[in-house]
Amino acid sequence: MDYQNLVNCYKALESTTKRLEKTEILSNFLKKIKIQELKNITHLLQGTIFPDYDERKLGISSRLILKALSNSTGTPQEKIEKEWAKKGDLGIIAESLTKTKKQTTLTTKKITTELITNNLTKLSTLEGEGTINRKIQLITELLTSSTPEQAKYITRTILSDLRIGVSYGVIRDSIAKAFDKEVKEIEQAYNVIADYGEVAVKAKNNKLKD
Repeated sequence: MDYQNLVNCYKALESTTKRLEKTEILSNFLKKIKIQELKNITHLLQGTIFPDYDERKLGISSRLILKALSNSTGTPQEKIEKEWAKKGDLGIIAESLTKTKKQTTLTTKKITTELITNNLTKLSTLEGEGTINRKIQLITELLTSSTPEQAKYITRTILSDLRIGVSYGVIRDSIAKAFDKEVKEIEQAYNVIADYGEVAVKAKNNKLKD
């Protein structure tokens, strides 16, 4: 899926504080997702790429994000740090800097949800000499190719701080509404699987009890 489609959903979810409205927005979005993409996109809607039972971590500090933002926008790191101190949200800063970035590249990639998942999964597997530089390179690749609002949510996802107000309860209710299931069914399936991505797939396939 084009990552912009997911970003549009993030924006709609962030624009309201009402739980029922969030559920409506999210359930309508889930209905449109291809079955082969549903699991990973459900994870991204939770601000992660891993199911809840998975103990892997991206291992990315705010300092690494600062370096990647500096690389992708041509902005001195010291200036980014000052803005971060003022605003307290590196996602907002990533959006602002990407609008006015000084560097351009001829090798930008189309940002898809698959690319996001693949690059971020790599972050959790890197180890050994040169790991830090490789992690910064992977993040820079995403930020360089992204639009300002995409950069905002990529940064927030990496930091596990999506800020769209979607709780587990909203995810659960949205899956139930999207695929015409009882909330209790979704909750029971989650209690067994501990992965709303997999639960969504099973609900879409009418295989919650399998």
